[in-house]
Amino acid sequence: MAALPFTFTGDEALLDQADQDVTNHSTPGQLKTAPRAAAEPPPEAAPRQLTARALVVGLAIGAVLAAGNVYTGLKSGFIDGGALTAALLSFTFFATFKRWVRLPFGPLENNIAQTAAASAAVMGFVHGLMGAMPARALMGQATPPWALWTWGITLAMIGVAIAVFLRRKLVVDDALPFPTGIATAELIKTVHSNHGSAARQTRFLIGAALAAGALTWFRDGGTDLIPQAIYLPLTIGGISAASLTLGVASSPLMAATGMFIGLRSAVSLLLGGAVAWGIVAPIAVRSGWTADANYGTLTAWLVWPALGMMMSSTLVPFVFGWRAVGQVLTRTLRDARNSFRPGKAIGAAPAQAQARSGIFVVGVAIVTVSAMVLAWTGWRAFGFSPYLTCAALILSVLLSGICARAAGETDMAPVGAFGTLSQILFARGGTTGSLLSGAIVSGNASEVAQSMWAFRAGHNLRASVRAQVVAQVLGAVVGSLVVVPAYLLIIRVYPLGTERMPAASAVSWRATALALNGGLDGLPSHGLQAIAIAFGIGTILSVLGRTRVGNMLPSPMAMGIAMITPVSLSAAAALGAGAVLLARRRLPRLDDGDSNALAAGLLAGESILGVIIAALAAWRL
Repeated sequence: MAALPFTFTGDEALLDQADQDVTNHSTPGQLKTAPRAAAEPPPEAAPRQLTARALVVGLAIGAVLAAGNVYTGLKSGFIDGGALTAALLSFTFFATFKRWVRLPFGPLENNIAQTAAASAAVMGFVHGLMGAMPARALMGQATPPWALWTWGITLAMIGVAIAVFLRRKLVVDDALPFPTGIATAELIKTVHSNHGSAARQTRFLIGAALAAGALTWFRDGGTDLIPQAIYLPLTIGGISAASLTLGVASSPLMAATGMFIGLRSAVSLLLGGAVAWGIVAPIAVRSGWTADANYGTLTAWLVWPALGMMMSSTLVPFVFGWRAVGQVLTRTLRDARNSFRPGKAIGAAPAQAQARSGIFVVGVAIVTVSAMVLAWTGWRAFGFSPYLTCAALILSVLLSGICARAAGETDMAPVGAFGTLSQILFARGGTTGSLLSGAIVSGNASEVAQSMWAFRAGHNLRASVRAQVVAQVLGAVVGSLVVVPAYLLIIRVYPLGTERMPAASAVSWRATALALNGGLDGLPSHGLQAIAIAFGIGTILSVLGRTRVGNMLPSPMAMGIAMITPVSLSAAAALGAGAVLLARRRLPRLDDGDSNALAAGLLAGESILGVIIAALAAWRL
């Protein structure tokens, strides 16, 4: 979908008002104004944007999504960005209580609400609570809560500043689509012009959330009326299907994940899990490569072929797409150079140049202070060298720019791939250096990508940039305050690396850090061969994925994740993807908005109830 042409929006429009005051000069030194019409209509009031009600509702929705996404990310490795969900829910809230609202809730207020909510929703990724921090926990390294909060909020502030610098170049000048941003803007336009469509999608979302919440309660709430999974009635190599996790989990969250990622990725999850747990795991047990057939023992061995598969998916695109990567890198460096010349924009009015210079100075100050706080936190809480922190930050600025361009052109932000790449580059810093450098890069990239999607939505709606920046910052602060206690609650009640909370991303980050630091000595029996074989298979799939038959082949990244995820969860994702595809074929009226609302409701229902159950368990209720 083509982006709208550039127009002055929000605060920038004020810069042109001075040119409208003077109309004619009759003689030197004499100012002549145009005659005022007798019945001139009063000027229209500017649309309401950064209102207290939009911020309050958006931040409330974002807080709920942020807590739920910590649970979701640890269990599945995927999260809901929250923009579409927040846009729909905030509109529905004010539409429901419109009789008590003096002024109607407008599209630009809706945009502010979704910006704040989406900013809060991704803070679990920015804090590293799906990768680096739980990986440290799996290695027995405790992290004080204050350090978790300070680490994440400083990364968020740096990410927002980088996104502000990139916005004009990527969103306005280059007009990159950022499809999620365009979809968010279109949803906001649709619900405000077609209340019937909004009501239908809201019913799907709320109904699915209630159903998923009820199922989660009867599964995890102490009643045990619903089993965690239904396993196949068979044994493989003398090992029961339950021990090999061969079955289907009663997980609305994973069904929703399958709906979001699509049939190809969901089937790839199921295939990777079936091969790893149904074939490789029994061979490993029978050959004595593992001590027993317990889930944790098998995962500790399967993580190595999983690592080989995921590494191939990360590195092969860089090798075969080096020209494209080089072009993106060149454009990113040019963007950075232009950002350091804020007053040199061609055709910029003096007032505009002065405003941009002021924004530039403020942004640089924020980045500098945040970097100092981040370096101090890394040194004080983790023993991470401030020099390595600064080096990782410099790398993160470069890779965040590339990530923003990738998100703009493809709607996919390679956050995990850049985190892994950073772990490799900083391997000489030990396990701590490898994990934290990857956390800096992936955290910054996550915040930048989310901000750019929000800026694209705002640009299409002709929203105020300054208002969106305020909403973005407030969302990051509220999200940070929520995700840290939610994470501490979850890991206290649901042990990481277990069948109930696989934490596949954290297991992968931990294995990468150990492999890079310990070399071959840290690998289990036949672990090196497993990595090599999986890397070769993943390389073949990645190369063939660039051909015409690529869409028919499984995703090596999804297969790698599935190798350290219970097969029952992968099966639930495949069933969810297949069910929504079948439903859309049988029910033509079920469009993308309806299916996305249904998936968002299922995901939110289980994740929110999961956090609530964790809190009740922690409080012994």
